[in-house]
Amino acid sequence: MNLRVLLGVLFLSAFTWSLNGEAYFIASEPAQIRAGVPTDVFVAGFGSDQGTQFLHSAIIGAKVSRDRFPGRQRVIISAVSEDFHMEKAALAKAGFGFRKADDDDLTAERLVLAIQYLSSPVSSLHFFGHANTYNGFRLQSKMKRLKHDDPEFAQLGAFLAPTAFVVFNSCNSGWFLAITGAKLWNRPVFGSLGSSDFQEPMTDGKWYFHDVGYYPENLTRIGTTTLFTRSSEECTTKKCLRLKPANIPYRDDFGQFDKGLGFYKVFSTQEALIPQALIHYTLLLPSIKQLSLQSSRAEFTEAVVDWMCPSDKNSVKHNACKQAIETKSFLSNRTMSFFNGTAVACGNTSCQTVIKCKALKKIFGATPCKTEDLSSAVSTSFSDQLRYFFIGLDQLEAGQLRIR
Repeated sequence: MNLRVLLGVLFLSAFTWSLNGEAYFIASEPAQIRAGVPTDVFVAGFGSDQGTQFLHSAIIGAKVSRDRFPGRQRVIISAVSEDFHMEKAALAKAGFGFRKADDDDLTAERLVLAIQYLSSPVSSLHFFGHANTYNGFRLQSKMKRLKHDDPEFAQLGAFLAPTAFVVFNSCNSGWFLAITGAKLWNRPVFGSLGSSDFQEPMTDGKWYFHDVGYYPENLTRIGTTTLFTRSSEECTTKKCLRLKPANIPYRDDFGQFDKGLGFYKVFSTQEALIPQALIHYTLLLPSIKQLSLQSSRAEFTEAVVDWMCPSDKNSVKHNACKQAIETKSFLSNRTMSFFNGTAVACGNTSCQTVIKCKALKKIFGATPCKTEDLSSAVSTSFSDQLRYFFIGLDQLEAGQLRIR
């Protein structure tokens, strides 16, 4: 190959890489961030096989933040998953000003710098993306991740407001990320103990997993967000998304687990912070009610039924769970569970089931992780979390919560 041909090949390779190269961007509302103003931050990891669904989940989460807390600022930090210009246009349509685009990868270090640069207290921090047990949350490439034992992971705590919470909307984020984050940051952190999948709201007013066969065939997607926001925003197919844990144990490429939970579990080193975190999380979740700090007890109860109860197609488990919450029968039956399998027994800072992994197995095509019980304790996770939620409701009604 002569030099001219070689240079041509290299140029073409570089051009192709620049079109498809990994990059991330930062967008905000308002376009000019004011230092010191409480800010909800939404981080969308690289979509890979899921395309831009993580970004759209972040956008709808930010729209809910705008609806509930108009005095706050909102920032979206996202890896480019498909097409930079298309994703930039989606953010502009959602009312976000574009702040920065970077051709370099979104790494843990750059994430820390991006949040530090805001000079604002982070009132809530939401992650949307792929994760697995032993190598954390995927920011960009398979190697560019946020791991629970990274120094940058620990540094995130410095930016969290005293009343902040963190949620990892991803698979298996509870085993290491949420538990470790709660200890390092001294803030409540929500995570999953199994798979998480995308949901969309349907015309019966409920959210369902949006894969064919997981929602009633007679239903269609709603067109606007008026189910859960006062303003009417676009809510068409795959534009109005949230993530929710699957109600079965995780069984996939990274593990064959015997236990799990069908809702995001909160962990916290301070028990007193949990009730407020559960109310705060419920307020910021795209749900089935137009919630506010002035919403009624009945409205908050409907919302917690939505995210704590199974989203089964025939609603059998959902309705039984709903009745248990409305009648508060979970208080007298602490081991109550609506999980399709054995529920994990967890306290506020740890679980009685842990994950053991051998990463080399994945390289050779074997399943690398499995669950291992530390005791024979029966799970009270469902009852405990609901008990804290209703304590939070009591505190809200008494004007004792510091959510602004």
